[in-house]
Amino acid sequence: MSQDEQTAPKEEYDYDRELYRCPISWPITSDKPKMTKKVYSLIKKSVTANKKKGIVKGIKDVTKAIRKGQKGILVLGADASPYDVVSHFPVMAEEAKIPYVWVPSRQDLGTATQCKRATSVVLLKLNEELKASYDKIVLAIEDLNLEE
Repeated sequence: MSQDEQTAPKEEYDYDRELYRCPISWPITSDKPKMTKKVYSLIKKSVTANKKKGIVKGIKDVTKAIRKGQKGILVLGADASPYDVVSHFPVMAEEAKIPYVWVPSRQDLGTATQCKRATSVVLLKLNEELKASYDKIVLAIEDLNLEE
């Protein structure tokens, strides 16, 4: 090992940089780690507040819920592969006027829903107890959309 290699500062490991990100994932929270934590925290609160009835998870169930008119916040995993399985959600969400946001990892999204498996999409149902948290996340999502 040369002297330069020993004295060169090591780059800090960036978890988000290592993840695959599908090309349609916008707005994404990976640029704002605090927002990512807030989204995961809101998911955990929704799960515990309603005994897992505060969320809808999975591609098939979320599609069905949006078609039936369910309102809430749509959270998508940006590392879904192939991304064709989640590519219809942004259009569905915009037509239904549902705010949506992409998070870096679908594995972390599954963990936040207290599930042992990764999940590509979660719909957070509106809950009166968590209304303040919902409103903060919706405003943050709107700010991300304005940064285009």
